[in-house]
Amino acid sequence: MVFASNCLPSTLISPVKQLAIKDDLLAYGVKGRKATNSSSVHFALDQDSQSKGRIEGQGTLGTACVALRSRDEHKLNSLDLCGTFYQGKVPRQSANEDKSNLIIAIASKELDVREATGNNDGKRVEEYLRYTNLGKGHEWCAAFVSWCYGQAGLPVPRNPWSPALFPKAKVYWRSGEKVNALKSENVKANVFGVYGVKAKRINHVGLVKEIANDYLITIEGNSNDRVESRRRHLKTVYALADWVK
Repeated sequence: MVFASNCLPSTLISPVKQLAIKDDLLAYGVKGRKATNSSSVHFALDQDSQSKGRIEGQGTLGTACVALRSRDEHKLNSLDLCGTFYQGKVPRQSANEDKSNLIIAIASKELDVREATGNNDGKRVEEYLRYTNLGKGHEWCAAFVSWCYGQAGLPVPRNPWSPALFPKAKVYWRSGEKVNALKSENVKANVFGVYGVKAKRINHVGLVKEIANDYLITIEGNSNDRVESRRRHLKTVYALADWVK
């Protein structure tokens, strides 16, 4: 049997590991090939030296080559498939992590959206407000958060009133509590609230992008008349709410 070796040096392809391949190559993503007898096609796989001598319990990367050739050249031409394979457990993001990343990606694209005249107006600002059934002229920080969640496919929160984004069931941290458990992977896309002394309630909200020591890196609307990223010390934050879970 002859092995095609265009993808790797012939010294790296071992004839020891050979497996018969069934009827055709459709299972390998090769379409339009004529079916061939399983006895006429073989499979050879080997890897380069970088994946050898791996430490037990750790995954390694290596290049692999699949060489396919029919003994009957009239039925199937030689085919080389090369790629990178991973040995070990492949880390997978949870559904919540995927949602959080999507929300932040959506919010990040809105950075530098500005009000038209400084009066809670402008095409994009009014789009945020309409999502919460309001028109121009209204405060829009909560509307922005709601809109970002909506664009990510989450139906809630959807409320333009800041305090409404902090129901007891969603709040997991309040000012004065320990911050040891707050990590970037846990707070991403969560909603932060700032307490207004004069208003005697939460009167500004935004999204948490990440946490760095005792600071939150945020993306927030209606901040200096635009969407911007800010660095806020946790001492200035009143509460955190998780709407992703």
